Amino acid sequence: MNPITQQQAWDTLFADPELGAGNFLSKSVAAYGRLEADFLFLEKAFVGPSGESHEAFSLDSLHHQVKQLAGWYLGCGVSAGRHVCLYLGDGIPSFLHFLALGTLGCVPVLINGHLRADIATLYAQRNRFDIFVCDQETRSRWNLTTELEGLTVLDAHFREGSPVACLPVPEQGWPVTRKAEDIIMVCHSSGTTGIPKAVLFGHEQFFNGKRERLRSFVEGPDDKLATAMPPTHAAGISYLMTAVMLQLPTLSLNTQTGSVLAHMLASFQPTIVTAFSQSYASLAELNLPDGYLGSIQRFYNTGDTAHEAHIRALLRLAPEARFTDMFGASELGMSQFFKVSREGSVASKRTVGHAASYARCDILSAQGELLPDGTAGYFGVRSPTVTPGYYGQPHLTALTELNDYWLTGDVGLRMANGEFVHLDRIVDTVPSNLGVSVYTLLLEEHLLALPGVFDVSVVGVSRGPTREEAVLILVRGQDAGVDADEVLQHAMTCYPFQGRGELPGYTLCAGILANTYALPAGSTGKILKRQIREHFWNWQRDFDEGDRSVLSDLVWNQFLREPPLATTPVSLLEYLQP
Repeated sequence: MNPITQQQAWDTLFADPELGAGNFLSKSVAAYGRLEADFLFLEKAFVGPSGESHEAFSLDSLHHQVKQLAGWYLGCGVSAGRHVCLYLGDGIPSFLHFLALGTLGCVPVLINGHLRADIATLYAQRNRFDIFVCDQETRSRWNLTTELEGLTVLDAHFREGSPVACLPVPEQGWPVTRKAEDIIMVCHSSGTTGIPKAVLFGHEQFFNGKRERLRSFVEGPDDKLATAMPPTHAAGISYLMTAVMLQLPTLSLNTQTGSVLAHMLASFQPTIVTAFSQSYASLAELNLPDGYLGSIQRFYNTGDTAHEAHIRALLRLAPEARFTDMFGASELGMSQFFKVSREGSVASKRTVGHAASYARCDILSAQGELLPDGTAGYFGVRSPTVTPGYYGQPHLTALTELNDYWLTGDVGLRMANGEFVHLDRIVDTVPSNLGVSVYTLLLEEHLLALPGVFDVSVVGVSRGPTREEAVLILVRGQDAGVDADEVLQHAMTCYPFQGRGELPGYTLCAGILANTYALPAGSTGKILKRQIREHFWNWQRDFDEGDRSVLSDLVWNQFLREPPLATTPVSLLEYLQP
């Protein structure tokens, strides 16, 4: 395609005031005209209602496939205004169904196919979403029957060479016209603390921040994108939206972790990779040779911030790359904080960078007062990108707002230079009788610097008759490994443990996970700390009885033969200095 024509299409889209998250496909078709060159490549082929298998899509064939799916939904009796749960397999299916439902004026409700079937069903029932779409991958994964209580189940298992009935879409009024306030999607939160919350996304609200990508995302004529972000989550939809509008050559991955992911990236040779932190941690663990991913110029991470040790490992694999860490959550609609690392210059100590230009971010007290720099408090955000709220739960939406700020559910502070530090999730902070909380993410970052440690999870667990929580440290070691005593000694050099050596003010426990055991994880790969809290004392009992299937080593600080050496106390601000 002529570069001038492409630039003209970008300019047309950028200048269109009606362009948004609910009509970007039809607007792109109008801006570019007919485009038959493939730009969207699939790790796993997609079979549509016509029975045709697709390994890649052009703008034309993508639009045609979306039209087919819209006709299939019409044939199933789905009409405008309905909320439709998409519980589909990995990769591109959720994106295609999202587009098709949007053209009909329906609201797609995206559910990660790795969310347990009983939780996904309960999520739909609690929110009174009565249409549930499955495919063969989710049916097989969860052994789903054809009937789910209270739900109309649509089977989206299309077979190659076996077309199914579809109705023609209306000649007039398809796709539907979108207004700024239209809700175009519902995505669930991570669900790490229980049943996920249903987060609303608006046509204009969800597009805030994305329009600028038409001017800035492509940095060179050879740019190629590989995305491992699941399109069941807002970030996955966001980057595929960007790829469509820019006609950027893109590989949509089903695989999010492990050696298969590494091989796919090495084969496709992208210049840009987008993924969640779990994917980057998995790549870091593989011990690949230096420069293995040398084509990559940019990594983008969003959601949870990536650990410093994993960023260093990635930049060894792609030494010319920059790693952009974007701290945010589904409710924020777009990442609100940005920090960039390069080889030899990695942001450290849980720094999440400066606030985005479109956002106002502050650290608040529980009463909503602005806290001074250096004082830990709650993250509050004012931004046009923030969600309109939670579906059907105005009371929950109201509780999340404080003095016109949206509370993100995180604890942190702002440094004097304007950079923000993310200390912990509010629910994961471990209180103590010393009046100084233990920030689990900060301790995890500290322990990842210990040689022989690959990954760490720190959790507060009940320690018996008192209300104090013990600080539980669970470590997955590398080949060389570490022992629990060494982990515990290193933990005592971290704020806030420094200077408390003779009589530890905290109850600490360090455990080394067995090589064959994986901690419970949610649908996006996040460790479920609530389940660790529930199971730990059973693990302790099994360990005491000689069972090493979960924990290969375990030690408590009150049982150390020698107390940790006392160190000079430092303040949190001193500790956070690079």
